[in-house]
Amino acid sequence: MRRKVSPEKDIAEALGQFPKLSKHFDSSTNTWLLAGDLDICDSQGEYWNTFNILILIPNTYPYCVPQVIEKSTLIPRDTNRHISEEGICCLDMDHKLLHMASRGIRLVDFIVEKVYPFFAKQLYYDENKEKKYAGEEYEHHFAGVRQFYAEDLNIADVHLAVKVIEMVLANSIPGRNDRCICESGQKFKWCHAEAFALLKTLPTDRLKKDLYSFKDLPPSS
Repeated sequence: MRRKVSPEKDIAEALGQFPKLSKHFDSSTNTWLLAGDLDICDSQGEYWNTFNILILIPNTYPYCVPQVIEKSTLIPRDTNRHISEEGICCLDMDHKLLHMASRGIRLVDFIVEKVYPFFAKQLYYDENKEKKYAGEEYEHHFAGVRQFYAEDLNIADVHLAVKVIEMVLANSIPGRNDRCICESGQKFKWCHAEAFALLKTLPTDRLKKDLYSFKDLPPSS
Protein backbone atom coordinates (compact mmCIF):
# COMPACT_ATOMS: atom_id res chain seq x y z
CA MET A 1 0.00 0.00 0.00
CA ARG A 2 1.38 3.40 -1.00
CA ARG A 3 1.93 5.85 1.83
CA LYS A 4 0.65 9.41 1.74
CA VAL A 5 3.35 12.03 2.14
CA SER A 6 3.15 15.80 2.41
CA PRO A 7 5.59 17.35 -0.10
CA GLU A 8 5.58 20.60 1.89
CA LYS A 9 6.77 18.83 5.05
CA ASP A 10 9.58 17.01 3.24
CA ILE A 11 10.57 20.19 1.38
CA ALA A 12 10.78 22.08 4.68
CA GLU A 13 13.05 19.34 6.04
CA ALA A 14 15.29 19.55 2.98
CA LEU A 15 15.50 23.36 3.19
CA GLY A 16 16.48 23.04 6.82
CA GLN A 17 19.49 20.96 5.80
CA PHE A 18 20.26 22.94 2.64
CA PRO A 19 19.32 26.54 3.57
CA LYS A 20 20.67 28.12 0.37
CA LEU A 21 17.83 26.46 -1.56
CA SER A 22 14.41 28.07 -1.75
CA LYS A 23 11.04 26.65 -2.77
CA HIS A 24 8.51 27.70 -5.38
CA PHE A 25 5.27 26.07 -6.50
CA ASP A 26 4.45 26.16 -10.22
CA SER A 27 0.65 25.96 -10.33
CA SER A 28 0.62 25.57 -14.12
CA THR A 29 2.41 22.22 -13.88
CA ASN A 30 1.51 21.36 -10.29
CA THR A 31 5.23 21.01 -9.60
CA TRP A 32 7.39 22.06 -6.68
CA LEU A 33 10.72 23.66 -7.54
CA LEU A 34 13.78 24.01 -5.34
CA ALA A 35 16.32 26.52 -6.60
CA GLY A 36 19.53 28.00 -5.29
CA ASP A 37 23.08 27.17 -4.31
CA LEU A 38 24.45 23.86 -3.15
CA ASP A 39 27.78 24.09 -1.32
CA ILE A 40 30.02 21.07 -1.69
CA CYS A 41 32.51 20.13 1.04
CA ASP A 42 34.76 17.13 1.56
CA SER A 43 34.36 14.58 4.36
CA GLN A 44 36.39 16.85 6.70
CA GLY A 45 34.11 19.80 6.00
CA GLU A 46 36.56 21.67 3.78
CA TYR A 47 34.72 23.82 1.23
CA TRP A 48 35.21 22.81 -2.41
CA ASN A 49 32.80 24.79 -4.56
CA THR A 50 29.20 25.91 -5.04
CA PHE A 51 26.76 24.88 -7.76
CA ASN A 52 23.58 26.73 -8.63
CA ILE A 53 20.90 24.11 -9.17
CA LEU A 54 17.22 23.57 -9.83
CA ILE A 55 15.30 20.54 -8.56
CA LEU A 56 11.92 19.79 -10.13
CA ILE A 57 9.66 17.63 -7.97
CA PRO A 58 6.81 15.97 -9.92
CA ASN A 59 3.28 15.91 -8.53
CA THR A 60 3.61 12.14 -8.11
CA TYR A 61 5.94 12.71 -5.13
CA PRO A 62 7.19 10.66 -3.32
CA TYR A 63 6.88 8.02 -6.07
CA CYS A 64 8.99 9.90 -8.56
CA VAL A 65 12.51 10.80 -9.65
CA PRO A 66 13.06 14.55 -9.27
CA GLN A 67 14.90 16.19 -12.16
CA VAL A 68 18.06 18.10 -11.30
CA ILE A 69 19.43 20.86 -13.52
CA GLU A 70 22.80 22.55 -13.03
CA LYS A 71 22.33 26.26 -13.75
CA SER A 72 25.82 27.54 -12.93
CA THR A 73 27.36 25.86 -16.02
CA LEU A 74 30.45 24.85 -14.05
CA ILE A 75 30.21 21.36 -15.55
CA PRO A 76 31.11 21.09 -19.26
CA ARG A 77 28.08 20.05 -21.30
CA ASP A 78 29.44 16.65 -22.29
CA THR A 79 27.86 13.20 -22.08
CA ASN A 80 31.09 11.95 -20.53
CA ARG A 81 30.31 14.28 -17.62
CA HIS A 82 26.81 12.78 -17.26
CA ILE A 83 25.03 16.02 -18.07
CA SER A 84 22.95 17.15 -21.06
CA GLU A 85 23.29 20.33 -23.10
CA GLU A 86 20.39 21.73 -21.07
CA GLY A 87 22.17 20.96 -17.81
CA ILE A 88 20.01 17.99 -16.86
CA CYS A 89 22.08 15.79 -14.55
CA CYS A 90 22.26 12.01 -14.91
CA LEU A 91 22.50 11.25 -11.20
CA ASP A 92 22.65 7.46 -11.45
CA MET A 93 21.61 4.49 -13.54
CA ASP A 94 17.98 4.94 -14.59
CA HIS A 95 17.04 1.54 -13.17
CA LYS A 96 18.36 2.41 -9.71
CA LEU A 97 16.50 5.71 -9.62
CA LEU A 98 13.25 4.11 -10.77
CA HIS A 99 13.63 1.39 -8.15
CA MET A 100 14.13 4.05 -5.49
CA ALA A 101 11.06 5.92 -6.73
CA SER A 102 8.92 2.76 -6.64
CA ARG A 103 9.43 2.58 -2.87
CA GLY A 104 8.85 6.29 -2.35
CA ILE A 105 11.69 8.73 -1.89
CA ARG A 106 12.35 11.10 0.99
CA LEU A 107 13.52 14.38 -0.51
CA VAL A 108 16.36 15.07 1.91
CA ASP A 109 17.68 11.50 1.40
CA PHE A 110 17.48 11.94 -2.37
CA ILE A 111 19.60 15.10 -2.16
CA VAL A 112 22.10 13.55 0.26
CA GLU A 113 22.41 10.20 -1.52
CA LYS A 114 22.11 11.22 -5.18
CA VAL A 115 22.36 14.97 -5.78
CA TYR A 116 25.20 15.93 -3.45
CA PRO A 117 27.45 12.97 -4.48
CA PHE A 118 26.89 13.79 -8.16
CA PHE A 119 28.37 17.25 -7.76
CA ALA A 120 31.11 16.07 -5.41
CA LYS A 121 32.17 13.51 -8.04
CA GLN A 122 32.24 16.24 -10.69
CA LEU A 123 34.70 18.25 -8.58
CA TYR A 124 36.76 15.12 -7.94
CA TYR A 125 36.85 14.50 -11.70
CA ASP A 126 38.17 18.01 -12.35
CA GLU A 127 40.99 17.53 -9.84
CA ASN A 128 41.84 13.96 -10.83
CA LYS A 129 44.79 13.72 -13.24
CA GLU A 130 43.38 10.57 -14.84
CA LYS A 131 39.98 12.25 -15.26
CA LYS A 132 38.09 9.55 -13.43
CA TYR A 133 35.20 9.67 -11.00
CA ALA A 134 35.34 8.45 -7.44
CA GLY A 135 33.46 5.18 -7.00
CA GLU A 136 31.52 3.26 -9.63
CA GLU A 137 30.63 4.69 -13.01
CA TYR A 138 28.35 3.23 -15.65
CA GLU A 139 29.04 3.40 -19.35
CA HIS A 140 26.78 5.48 -21.56
CA HIS A 141 23.58 4.41 -23.32
CA PHE A 142 22.80 0.69 -23.62
CA ALA A 143 26.36 -0.28 -22.73
CA GLY A 144 25.59 1.05 -19.26
CA VAL A 145 22.37 -0.98 -19.14
CA ARG A 146 24.29 -4.17 -19.97
CA GLN A 147 26.83 -3.26 -17.31
CA PHE A 148 24.02 -2.82 -14.77
CA TYR A 149 22.50 -6.21 -15.61
CA ALA A 150 25.91 -7.91 -15.45
CA GLU A 151 27.31 -6.24 -12.33
CA ASP A 152 24.24 -5.47 -10.24
CA LEU A 153 21.89 -8.28 -11.26
CA ASN A 154 24.46 -10.98 -12.13
CA ILE A 155 22.90 -11.35 -15.57
CA ALA A 156 25.76 -11.10 -18.04
CA ASP A 157 24.37 -13.53 -20.62
CA VAL A 158 22.18 -11.86 -23.24
CA HIS A 159 19.84 -14.84 -23.63
CA LEU A 160 19.36 -15.03 -19.87
CA ALA A 161 18.60 -11.30 -19.75
CA VAL A 162 15.91 -11.72 -22.41
CA LYS A 163 14.41 -14.69 -20.56
CA VAL A 164 14.37 -12.90 -17.21
CA ILE A 165 12.78 -9.73 -18.59
CA GLU A 166 10.12 -11.71 -20.46
CA MET A 167 9.28 -13.64 -17.29
CA VAL A 168 9.02 -10.44 -15.24
CA LEU A 169 6.75 -8.85 -17.84
CA ALA A 170 4.56 -11.98 -17.80
CA ASN A 171 4.64 -12.02 -13.99
CA SER A 172 5.98 -15.56 -14.21
CA ILE A 173 8.23 -15.70 -11.17
CA PRO A 174 9.87 -18.99 -10.10
CA GLY A 175 9.10 -20.42 -6.68
CA ARG A 176 11.65 -19.59 -4.02
CA ASN A 177 12.76 -23.21 -3.70
CA ASP A 178 12.74 -23.94 -7.44
CA ARG A 179 16.01 -24.34 -9.30
CA CYS A 180 17.08 -21.00 -10.72
CA ILE A 181 16.44 -20.46 -14.42
CA CYS A 182 20.11 -19.58 -14.98
CA GLU A 183 20.92 -23.30 -14.57
CA SER A 184 23.41 -22.64 -11.79
CA GLY A 185 21.91 -25.53 -9.83
CA GLN A 186 21.10 -23.24 -6.91
CA LYS A 187 17.67 -22.57 -5.49
CA PHE A 188 16.05 -19.46 -6.93
CA LYS A 189 15.97 -17.69 -3.54
CA TRP A 190 19.77 -17.95 -3.28
CA CYS A 191 20.47 -17.01 -6.89
CA HIS A 192 18.45 -14.53 -9.01
CA ALA A 193 15.49 -13.84 -6.72
CA GLU A 194 16.77 -10.36 -5.84
CA ALA A 195 17.28 -9.53 -9.52
CA PHE A 196 13.66 -10.47 -10.26
CA ALA A 197 12.47 -8.47 -7.25
CA LEU A 198 14.24 -5.32 -8.43
CA LEU A 199 13.10 -5.65 -12.02
CA LYS A 200 9.49 -6.11 -10.87
CA THR A 201 9.59 -2.59 -9.42
CA LEU A 202 10.48 -0.99 -12.76
CA PRO A 203 7.91 0.50 -15.15
CA THR A 204 6.78 -1.74 -18.00
CA ASP A 205 8.10 0.68 -20.64
CA ARG A 206 11.59 0.56 -19.07
CA LEU A 207 11.58 -3.24 -19.12
CA LYS A 208 10.32 -3.38 -22.70
CA LYS A 209 13.03 -0.95 -23.79
CA ASP A 210 15.67 -3.21 -22.23
CA LEU A 211 14.09 -6.28 -23.80
CA TYR A 212 14.09 -4.84 -27.32
CA SER A 213 17.67 -3.61 -26.91
CA PHE A 214 18.90 -7.02 -25.79
CA LYS A 215 17.03 -8.72 -28.64
CA ASP A 216 18.56 -6.30 -31.18
CA LEU A 217 22.10 -7.26 -30.24
CA PRO A 218 24.04 -9.28 -32.83
CA PRO A 219 24.28 -13.05 -32.12
CA SER A 220 27.94 -12.83 -31.19
CA SER A 221 27.34 -10.32 -28.37
